[in-house]
Amino acid sequence: MTTPTEKQLSYALVTPSFRLDVDRCALLVESVERWAAPYLQHYLVVDRRDVPMFKPFESARTRILIVEDIVPNWLVRIPGVRRFWFSFQTRPVKNWILQQIVKLSVPSVVDDDVLLCTDSDVFFVAPYDPRAYERDGEVPLFIETGQQGKIANNDHYHAVGSRLLGIPAEAVCDTNYVGNAICWRRDNVLEMHRRLERVANRKWERTIAPLSGFSEYVLYGLYATQVLGEASGHWLDGTIRTLNYWPPVPLDVAELQQLKARLSPEYHSVMVSAKSRTSVADIRKVFFQ
Repeated sequence: MTTPTEKQLSYALVTPSFRLDVDRCALLVESVERWAAPYLQHYLVVDRRDVPMFKPFESARTRILIVEDIVPNWLVRIPGVRRFWFSFQTRPVKNWILQQIVKLSVPSVVDDDVLLCTDSDVFFVAPYDPRAYERDGEVPLFIETGQQGKIANNDHYHAVGSRLLGIPAEAVCDTNYVGNAICWRRDNVLEMHRRLERVANRKWERTIAPLSGFSEYVLYGLYATQVLGEASGHWLDGTIRTLNYWPPVPLDVAELQQLKARLSPEYHSVMVSAKSRTSVADIRKVFFQ
């Protein structure tokens, strides 16, 4: 618990999005307005070309950050090219890797103490106050154990993260740090940038850009647990607080109602993967009315 003399931590949601997900993002923004603590800021991070589509979401708590203003100027979007960004310093950068660079860059341009990374196919369904999860000033770090062999590419992500951080690779990759509303402490991320640069002897973005497989959540999780340890400002939280639907198969209204019936008190949010192409109107009908 925070004592009266301690400064309260400030929090912000960070949501990278793009034009094809604007309707899903609208659900997230609406749910934040309805369910999230009023002090919680929300940053939508979008390409410059998509700003007009997201502009209606702006409010006192919802702000737009532009990707091109955050990433290094040697990364540029080429009109007509959808899957890659052109790089003047590396081979072309996959959209997926670029999005991870964007997330890792946000702490350099916002001042909030704790950033909660949340994708635009997530929406809240119950009251959400991130301060309620603090323990003696520490914030949760999501971690699942017993994951060996269960998650595709997890071993690779751990090996890459360990190499970038200059720490020994794990003999057994048993942990998973990937989820929704993942807490990052801003100061930790900025310190992690500096460590990446010391290890590689170049800017951290330059190191990550050419990678073909990489997880920003695994990188931060390894840094918090294996490098910072007790100094990370985190407590380890193994509770899944988002009800997730991952398959790339659309749900109809009846199936969405079945999903909703699975909600229990530990869940504050729901994720229906955008890759499922589930109707946004049906999601709204089941969860927002």
